[in-house]
Amino acid sequence: MVTEDLSALTWVQAELRRSLESAHKSLRRYLKEAEAIGSSDTDAADPSVLRAARVQLHQGVGALELVGLPAVAQVLRASEAAVQRMAGKPALVDLAAIETIEKASFALLDFLNRQLAGKPVSPVMLFPQYRAAQQLAGADRVHPADLWTTDWQWLEAPADGSAEPRRADDAARNEMESLVLALMRQPDRATQMR
Repeated sequence: MVTEDLSALTWVQAELRRSLESAHKSLRRYLKEAEAIGSSDTDAADPSVLRAARVQLHQGVGALELVGLPAVAQVLRASEAAVQRMAGKPALVDLAAIETIEKASFALLDFLNRQLAGKPVSPVMLFPQYRAAQQLAGADRVHPADLWTTDWQWLEAPADGSAEPRRADDAARNEMESLVLALMRQPDRATQMR
């Protein structure tokens, strides 16, 4: 998908990069503070640092939606949910979790760079990072369709004037099953045309 207003996307990308860098620094600062306090008392580290990181991610989500990139915003929303979960369970904050958030951010920024360069990109290419962030957030369901931008619609098949309707009975079902089986065994043009 190409955004019509590339100047807005350029501005958003620059602002988003700064916000994400700040969020990453906040997460790393929290981890450093938590490690300095000791693993047994992680809750004593200042949770406002995590909330600030979440707010910056949330603002990025809004900016991406504003320029017409809701599927890309989903990736950042997953990171936001992960940070929200970490704020509720500070023991989840570790280097691997922070790197998961950072990788999602870097992939998102790379996506925007490619889009601004005029390269054909699909938000589905962000799925590995999206999945990792969603898993960190504790999501029950993660699917590539979450990042699809094309609305689903029925496609009408052209009418076949030579086709005659059949009753839905055992004979029709048996014939259909044998045709499908033949197609699975030998997927060539002649079998397809039967």
